[in-house]
Amino acid sequence: MVEKNIEEAIKDRLRNGFKNWNEGYDAWLEWCNTLYEPDAHYNVDGKRLTLQEYKDYMGEFFKAYEIELGNFYNMLVEDNWCGIRYSVQIKDKRTGEKFQQMSFEFVQFKNNPAPIGARVVEGWAVSDHPLNA
Repeated sequence: MVEKNIEEAIKDRLRNGFKNWNEGYDAWLEWCNTLYEPDAHYNVDGKRLTLQEYKDYMGEFFKAYEIELGNFYNMLVEDNWCGIRYSVQIKDKRTGEKFQQMSFEFVQFKNNPAPIGARVVEGWAVSDHPLNA
């Protein structure tokens, strides 16, 4: 059984983390250093990426698109696992096309002693409007 305080730590990480997405790639990179374990993996577009590969992937994504995370519609947290569903507003920098997508993530966290706290071990993400950077 995982300590219950990790559930609150996960919720806090997620609630406070969206603002970092909405401040651009450099802010997102800085957030990565506190959100993810150094050996974390993220599964996106059917690929299992190391943390560095995920950072590089998102760097290309931020070059091609303006991204603004919207609202959480669902957040389920039990033990060290969470599932979240949220909206994303996207503008293609090349074409000017704007659209909204819904994203879902399923994430496993690790509880670390303070000041590090809860960090991602591995995550899986899927969206209803897949994009290619």
